[in-house]
Amino acid sequence: MYAARNIRVKAGGKLIVDDASIALAPGKVVAIVGPNGAGKSTLLKVLAGERRPNEGVVTLDDVALRQWDAYALAKRRAVLPQSVTVAFPFLAEEIVALGVPQYYPRGEGQELTARALAEVDMSFAAAQTYDTLSGGERQRVQLARVLVQLWANGGKGYLLLDEPTASLDLPHQLATLRIAREHANAGGGVLAVLHDLNLAVMVADEIVALKDGRVIATGAPADVVTDGLIRALYDVEARVCGVPEGPFLLPQTIIR
Repeated sequence: MYAARNIRVKAGGKLIVDDASIALAPGKVVAIVGPNGAGKSTLLKVLAGERRPNEGVVTLDDVALRQWDAYALAKRRAVLPQSVTVAFPFLAEEIVALGVPQYYPRGEGQELTARALAEVDMSFAAAQTYDTLSGGERQRVQLARVLVQLWANGGKGYLLLDEPTASLDLPHQLATLRIAREHANAGGGVLAVLHDLNLAVMVADEIVALKDGRVIATGAPADVVTDGLIRALYDVEARVCGVPEGPFLLPQTIIR
């Protein structure tokens, strides 16, 4: 179990995360939703160990995260941030290969890199420099990197994804959700910050709704995503499952 309990984070005199608790179990996909500035990314960074909370504790396998060695932690969880800055003209395959541990046999590492690029539909760009890729293509390369990191260490572990679909077109949004779901089905755990509620409902076993740094709802999508929640989260009057006027497309209707 990967868990954060009673997390508080302050910055610039402002309480960004306020007494938030969240748990992630193997075999599950948990989606964090909420408006801009709700504290979603900050909470994910606390879970990742990238930011220390002012109060509260994060545990992995019942051991406080601060007690984990960085090398051991990297074997158990991989993190995909919203954006990654690369200062040098690395090839796409070199970026992905950063997820391969140093001790890994060279040939096997190359195989993992090629497999991950194929998984995210980026094999065509293996020898292309990262700076020439589009924003969505860069995001897919980074997703391949974190997949390699976990594949090289048994293929399970925890994926922490911060807005993994934000810069992707529809087919690759769906592909990313499939990868997340398959990782959970194989015994891993996935925590994803998502803005698109339809995508969150499609992939998540549990939804955590965050507003003003506080968890205001947690549960199965059917129980959490209601007219009242939309109103409370976004100050928008909406009907869940309502059909809009005019042409519209639902990802669930796409035939693969």
